[in-house]
Amino acid sequence: MLSVLRQYHGDSLYLAAFAVSLVLLLLRDKKNKAGGSRIGIKAAVAALLALILVYNGIAYRIAGKLTDTTTYYRFFWLLPVLLLIAYQLTEAFTSKQKTRILLGGISFILCLAVGANFFIRRETVNRPLNIYGLAPDTLVVADEIMADWGEDRKDLPVAAFDMYLEYQVRTYEPRICWGISRQAYLYQAEFGYDGVHYPLQQEVIAAVNEGICKDAGKLKRCLRKLGIHYLVIQTAFDMDDYLAQASVAPIAQSERYTIYKVKQKGNRK
Repeated sequence: MLSVLRQYHGDSLYLAAFAVSLVLLLLRDKKNKAGGSRIGIKAAVAALLALILVYNGIAYRIAGKLTDTTTYYRFFWLLPVLLLIAYQLTEAFTSKQKTRILLGGISFILCLAVGANFFIRRETVNRPLNIYGLAPDTLVVADEIMADWGEDRKDLPVAAFDMYLEYQVRTYEPRICWGISRQAYLYQAEFGYDGVHYPLQQEVIAAVNEGICKDAGKLKRCLRKLGIHYLVIQTAFDMDDYLAQASVAPIAQSERYTIYKVKQKGNRK
């Protein structure tokens, strides 16, 4: 249980706020108890349900059977935290107690003051281009692909990246579709290039993730079957000649990566 809490708590203050909300709920129940009612029953139930349904290894494994644990479990993790925090904040502002409303207002102003550092630059309010602190290569690669693809097209570009860049680009530009699935990367990382599962994607992984030059004709067929429009490969791999044999040509570069365009069947561009 501690490992699950540690993994999804990260550097945030969500769990601290969750604990404060539980204490406030406990104190309110104690203050408003009547007759033989049990003190803190709501707080105890909230904490118990969170521990049973979310914050334990069993729930983590069950969620993993139903979906991609490493990607989606954080949403389950946030449910009890955010719901209880939202409940306490709503209750505080609807209680019509001036002291609590004043404290809530001060807290809100403090949050705005802290958050303003991310948005205000030299008396100009703006949204930072790199709000997630992504690597500079990510922005260049995504912008170059979308510029080459064209903003007015109804379909979306499909690109293959190495494992590191894949998630970076997805965070910045979700319109670029993955040419290599997450499952294929995880399978290859565990079993290597066995060719049993994801054989087409394994061929592309070898090229973009490790710079392996094997059969250019086979790579060309894999790219067409997967419908991949772009490859993004570390420039240091020096694969221009090999990729040219697979009808793939460079169109742009970032600091560390070269962006290649795949010549699709029937397309001379």
